Amino acid sequence: MKLGRIIYVTSGINGLYGLKYLHSKGVPIAHVITIQKQVAERYTVSGFADVSDVCAQRDIKLTKLKTYNITLDDIQENENGLLIVNGWNRLIRPEIIETFRYGGLGIHAGHPPIGLGRAPLPWNIIKNFNDIEVYVFKLTKNADDGDIVASQVVEITPFDDIRMLYEKVMYTGSRLFEKAIPKVLDGAPDAIVQSRQHIITYQKRTPDDGYIDFRSSVDEIYNSIRAQTHPYPGAFSFLDGKKWKIWKAVPFDCYAFRELNRIPGRILAALPAGIVVQTASSPLWILNATCKNEVVIPNKLNTMEGMVGKVFAKNKIRLERV
Repeated sequence: MKLGRIIYVTSGINGLYGLKYLHSKGVPIAHVITIQKQVAERYTVSGFADVSDVCAQRDIKLTKLKTYNITLDDIQENENGLLIVNGWNRLIRPEIIETFRYGGLGIHAGHPPIGLGRAPLPWNIIKNFNDIEVYVFKLTKNADDGDIVASQVVEITPFDDIRMLYEKVMYTGSRLFEKAIPKVLDGAPDAIVQSRQHIITYQKRTPDDGYIDFRSSVDEIYNSIRAQTHPYPGAFSFLDGKKWKIWKAVPFDCYAFRELNRIPGRILAALPAGIVVQTASSPLWILNATCKNEVVIPNKLNTMEGMVGKVFAKNKIRLERV
């Protein structure tokens, strides 16, 4: 029985990378479905990537959707063999999966069946896990709970931010798809069934979830910042009523400033590399930050000395009004 057409669905950088990799390995992708840039902006799709040039260079049919939803009309041609979904933040409807002779393959990362659902990479950094399992699974009507066809554990080091982890998973995932495709064509006899009794689904994250409460420990804040840096919307707090987005920070020195009263959020020092801010435990060194899309750290460090003693907001306030 012949394979039929492979249709590849993506809206992200990981999908673009996987598309190029699989094509280089001779995987016969016939049709790519993606979304228009305006749709990505409307739905705040982190890490959106335009696949137009890649498809044109490789003579692959391309469909750009005007909405973040795939319908049967988008895949109406006959001889559909396999659906590959890589970098798509929506469920694929069951009637679409059923039109493919070999069903569909998706990809996720977590500790299956723990960590299904949205934003798995930020959640795993925020929760301070030191590894994450990347796995390719058979698509079902639910999120990420299908039989696992290929998997590999990826290390999360204390130095990884979200982009670094994203690229590790992107690299690993493209190769897992390569392994999974022939297995699926052979019936995937060694696929691992996920236990649906113990599923834990992570909550969807929004930009407001990036708020930093400096009453948290330095480790919690460090993990939060590195989990939400580019290409995600960023962690943030407020100073003098202005919203600061904090893109990079590291723990400073647990022995420094111990003679001072511990006031979470207070700016303790302005150094050439960045400002030092008190947390509930030890100080945090903010190395890169913007305010109203203008870089304030490190660009304006020469004006920061006068800010020593000021305090970042202690409580959440009207987040998107500032």
